[in-house]
Amino acid sequence: MQVSVEATTKLERRMTITVPANTLEDAFEKRIEKLAKTVKANGYRPGKTPLSYVKQRYSDTARQEALSEVIQSSLYAAMNQEKLNPAGVPVVEPKNIHPGQPLEFVAVFEIFPTVDSVAFDLKTLEKQIAVITDADVETALDRLRQRDITWKAVDRAAQEKDQVVIDFRGSMDGQVFAGGEAHDFPIVIGSKSMIPGFEEGLVGLSAGAEKVIHVTFPDNYHAKEFAGKAAEFAITVHKVSEPQLSELTEAAIKKMGVKSGQLEDLKIEIRKNLERELERVIKGKLKNQLFNVLLEQNPLEIPKAMIEREGKRIHDEMHPHHAGKDDHGHSAEEMAAFNEPAKRNVALGLLVAHLIKQHNLTVDQQRVDTYIDQLSAIYENPAEVKAWYSKNKQAMSEIEMQVLEEQLIEKMLENVQVSDKMLSYNELITTA
Repeated sequence: MQVSVEATTKLERRMTITVPANTLEDAFEKRIEKLAKTVKANGYRPGKTPLSYVKQRYSDTARQEALSEVIQSSLYAAMNQEKLNPAGVPVVEPKNIHPGQPLEFVAVFEIFPTVDSVAFDLKTLEKQIAVITDADVETALDRLRQRDITWKAVDRAAQEKDQVVIDFRGSMDGQVFAGGEAHDFPIVIGSKSMIPGFEEGLVGLSAGAEKVIHVTFPDNYHAKEFAGKAAEFAITVHKVSEPQLSELTEAAIKKMGVKSGQLEDLKIEIRKNLERELERVIKGKLKNQLFNVLLEQNPLEIPKAMIEREGKRIHDEMHPHHAGKDDHGHSAEEMAAFNEPAKRNVALGLLVAHLIKQHNLTVDQQRVDTYIDQLSAIYENPAEVKAWYSKNKQAMSEIEMQVLEEQLIEKMLENVQVSDKMLSYNELITTA
């Protein structure tokens, strides 16, 4: 077998493989012999069919199977010989497959990028932090109460956060359009459930009021026939209601998982949850800052196959009902939206793995146990959660990787001067 390799790009390889003619012929003969043992022909006992008959009847099939087998085995052998590790499935282009002649074919593929060294040079870093205030707890408490919100009819003009029950009829150029009409339709002003300008046009209207609202459909509106077009809606208001937050009774608080049913105990639990979320966000932002520097200082070319695989993983994570399905109804253009985050993830995975190896880091089992204790503490039966993690290898592996990343981040920060930037809780969790 003769092998030649051409580097067409930094990662792409074009491998030409020539296999002796007898290799293909031997594979063909073995296929025929195997078929002869199973072929049934009139006048012959099973396994006694003449090879001449089998060749005459099944030659094309046997030769195609032999060709696939030889290409696969010789390609694998050539990869090992040249010490090449393909990042995806090679594209095979047969060049010479004539009987009695050497088999020649070309395999084009990308290899995994090699990370020889990783640079990381950072002198200073601003770390965003915050503290949980009583006001943050009250805001979270209000959000809990809004889950069971009720509406009370009022005799006044509608304002932000009110619910307005209306009839509407939409038209363009004087013609009513399909789907543009509804009766007794409830809308919460400020919910942004309608196109821009619609809800704003309801502010100041009272029950019995009539008005024509002029709006323009957004350019990216899902119904392309309406995108960017002007329309008007004839509105009739039937009722205006204001929100009534649910009462925090002892029974209601117990429903939220606080056994005592006491408001102060609920607030303590809310504060704990906010502090856990705050810690997660602070760590996440710090990690992103460091990893952004890592990516900037170590640009990598990533194989298309790796980007596509990671893009599909991200897609399936966002749309779990599509996971494992090749035909999920998304176009190539829609899937391309995952390319950049996929490329980032793959590049970071390679760089982080190299740094972990470079610093000889191994996972700290005590930190893993602490991490699981913290995760389990929020559940009613922590022991069951811990037992589940101990039996779930994939979940445990993910936690170990998170802990290892935290150890790496601490290592990366050893020579960085970190200054704190105080923000409010809301600012911290809403800023990019």
